[in-house]
Amino acid sequence: MRLLCVLFAVLLLFSMAAPGHGQLKGICKGYCSSVCEKKDMWTIHRSCKKAYCCLPPLKKGK
Repeated sequence: MRLLCVLFAVLLLFSMAAPGHGQLKGICKGYCSSVCEKKDMWTIHRSCKKAYCCLPPLKKGK
């Protein structure tokens, strides 16, 4: 049981350290969230269910 708790804690720490933590990556080519950043475009996608599909702005090439 103790090993299971440690494993869950490590998994939780890794998920929070990853970019966009707490946001589901999906088919929407961005991330799913209940609130998008101001700079992001938003749309509705069925993979996000009741959340918005937030699309970050495209980076301009050099």
